[in-house]
Amino acid sequence: MDDAQRDRLVSNVVGHLKSGVSGPVLERALEYWSNIDEEIGDRIAKGVQGG
Repeated sequence: MDDAQRDRLVSNVVGHLKSGVSGPVLERALEYWSNIDEEIGDRIAKGVQGG
């Protein structure tokens, strides 16, 4: 993936996770993405947490 594709992926995942995913599911999703790619996982976590 190039940088633009990574940005779109992060944006899409954050948007979906922020739209009412419950606490336990959110924790698992963030862990899942961090296991796949640590940088993308960190970006998703920051996006969900409003940072």
